[in-house]
Amino acid sequence: MIIKQLTSHEISEVYHHHLKYDFPDNELKPLFVMKNLAKRDLYLCYGLFDSTDNTLRAYAFLARAQQGTCLLLDYFAAVADARGLGFGSQLLQGLSSELPDTAGILAEVEHAADGRDTAERETRQRRIDFYCRNGFVHSRVNGVIFGVHYDIVYLPIQHPADDPFILRELAELYRTMLPKFMFEANVHLEIRDEHAEP
Repeated sequence: MIIKQLTSHEISEVYHHHLKYDFPDNELKPLFVMKNLAKRDLYLCYGLFDSTDNTLRAYAFLARAQQGTCLLLDYFAAVADARGLGFGSQLLQGLSSELPDTAGILAEVEHAADGRDTAERETRQRRIDFYCRNGFVHSRVNGVIFGVHYDIVYLPIQHPADDPFILRELAELYRTMLPKFMFEANVHLEIRDEHAEP
């Protein structure tokens, strides 16, 4: 397996053949937005490819702030016919060596306790557990972003896990991606009380 940064053409291919089917429409950025951010070096897209036939197995699209040192895992998935085979874990673990100058990688996970029923709560908890098995730390930073309650997990690369640092970096990422009025209306971040449940 090899990890490589996607070209503009490959970003389009992944978008049209995978991303559009792997994520709900209301969570999907337009392709032109991703490409514009990529041209400004504010969006990095990586794929995990089979080294024998160059078949894509998993992908990760990451956003970068203009003033910041972390990346936000914006979209991440194994392709449909390669799920459950460990390719997502390989890509996540390999990104650390691909991004040696990055402080760390942030990811948003839906707050487990807010699931509609037991099955959804368990699914959300499995996502959190998956990230933690792959080196992420379950921080005490959480937020309501466009009406959805998220916990924030963090993969340390150059900077150790530190909640105030994570909060600042995540806010800066959203300031880069959103107009000021949209950020102020839709992004609400905080650090949970230290005695609260994670």
